[in-house]
Amino acid sequence: MTHPDGHAMATLRKSLSADSLSATTSPETVLHGLGMRRPLDLAVAVVTAHPDDETIGLGGVMAHLRNLTLLQLTDGAPLDPAAAAGAGFPNRQAYAAARRGEIVDALAVLVEGRLSRQVFYEVPDGRLADHLAGVVERLVEDLICVDAVLTHPYEGGHFDHDAAAFAVQEACTRLARLGGHVPARLEFTSYHRVGGRLRTGRFLDDPCAPEVVVPLTPEAARRKEAAFACHRSQTGNLGLFGFGPERFRAAPIYDFSRPPPGSEVMYGVEVWRGLSRAFAAATQS
Repeated sequence: MTHPDGHAMATLRKSLSADSLSATTSPETVLHGLGMRRPLDLAVAVVTAHPDDETIGLGGVMAHLRNLTLLQLTDGAPLDPAAAAGAGFPNRQAYAAARRGEIVDALAVLVEGRLSRQVFYEVPDGRLADHLAGVVERLVEDLICVDAVLTHPYEGGHFDHDAAAFAVQEACTRLARLGGHVPARLEFTSYHRVGGRLRTGRFLDDPCAPEVVVPLTPEAARRKEAAFACHRSQTGNLGLFGFGPERFRAAPIYDFSRPPPGSEVMYGVEVWRGLSRAFAAATQS
């Protein structure tokens, strides 16, 4: 896929209608629609670090998103051959292919054929920080025509999740600098550690970022459980998550030069320092 340089991006912006450039969707509009569990006709992008993150974070409500773009940043397969071997695959390529097949199967359950677009960025699992500059450039292109984007919170749970949160915030910042349309930025839950204990399906407490809690109907819970079963290579990890309410909120403006506030960085302070340097290098001044 060819990505636009500055001149091409300017041409792309001019090609959009005046209405699409001037229209602004508030996070509250999206949160209200999700909370009501009714079909949402807005153009929504979901940006996830790994195959299965979408199933975990918003599998119960995805069927309500009638104009959905899924942007999958990594292929779910680490470079270390031991990861593929541990999952029962002969090599990394086979593992990545299996994970792609799993997400295709899961989406067939979750969105029932209403997925408008799916883009695989194909960064190796665990290496998103090494590719941030290119990922941000692609996101600027992919987010320019959507009303809202949902992604991971910055919580210190997984370094790829935190890199995805940075990439989306930076892409939206660049879109704002272009003077055009900027999608509403929202978050779904991932996982983090508080008091030495893993916590899933919840956000880190932030009184300035109220959340919307969406209980799953029996049908939505059944659909999400069936989608979990599609991620066959991730059965052990998915056992940490349940089929309870899903939570969403407007994304705070994060200071990525600091560790996630209130979190115990699960992947270690030294890894976070490297991640912070990658954030700084990818930030457009």
